[in-house]
Amino acid sequence: MRFQKTTEYAIRVMVFLASYPDQRFSVNVLHKKLNIPYKYLGRLMHTLSQTGMVEVEQGKHGGYKVNSNLDKIYLYQVIGAVEGLENYDRCILGFPECSDENPCPLHKAWLERREAIKEMIYNTTLADLTVSSG
Repeated sequence: MRFQKTTEYAIRVMVFLASYPDQRFSVNVLHKKLNIPYKYLGRLMHTLSQTGMVEVEQGKHGGYKVNSNLDKIYLYQVIGAVEGLENYDRCILGFPECSDENPCPLHKAWLERREAIKEMIYNTTLADLTVSSG
């Protein structure tokens, strides 16, 4: 299982911003530092700012910065903001009716791994992912 590209970018941006919690960065600087397509990044930053996880300030010294205590922003919130969390409950093979009563060939193996992934995203904060945190 892989994150969608937008989610990969969102996590990269949030971890970068969390590493510099007192600084603001323009989309242009984020684009250059993180190698994320400029237009794509602009839309992503707009989405993240709408969630309240990222603060934006207009003007010459403006830009984006993380907007909360890093111990209170979890990966599931970042993922939920950009792709939603529905993919983490779906059948890995894409079957619409995959359950314990009607399992796909990978159901049992995937169920254990899916639960481990969900536990990780629900328990990992930005503070856990930054160099400055420990």
